[in-house]
Amino acid sequence: MKKYQGNILLIELLIVILFFSLSQVIMVRVFASAHEKSHESVQLRHALMACQDVAEQLSVSEEPSALLLSQDFSGGDGSYFRCDEHGFDLYVYCQREETPAGTLLSSTVTARKDNTEILSLPVSLYVPKEGVQ
Repeated sequence: MKKYQGNILLIELLIVILFFSLSQVIMVRVFASAHEKSHESVQLRHALMACQDVAEQLSVSEEPSALLLSQDFSGGDGSYFRCDEHGFDLYVYCQREETPAGTLLSSTVTARKDNTEILSLPVSLYVPKEGVQ
């Protein structure tokens, strides 16, 4: 009788070890996934802050091309590009619309990673002509 009790105990120990091993594998996957989501969240926050910074400066600048070129953007003719150190690229597309009462400057600041748009912020500034009310 004692011979069978030893075998049952070994089987129970094997089942418990198997259960804990499977639990450990699942937990490692959950923590790895959480770490990846955290990394993506940090990168998105950096992209948002960079886009907001450029958009705020464009919202008060009457010469967007000079402003962008002074901030290490390359390009011209309404389309500007800058590679950021956090793994994404910033693109700025500018348009100028002349009206009889003034000038409407419209820009779009876009953050991209691996040619996938992360976020985009529109910016507009209206500059009235002098002497027009």
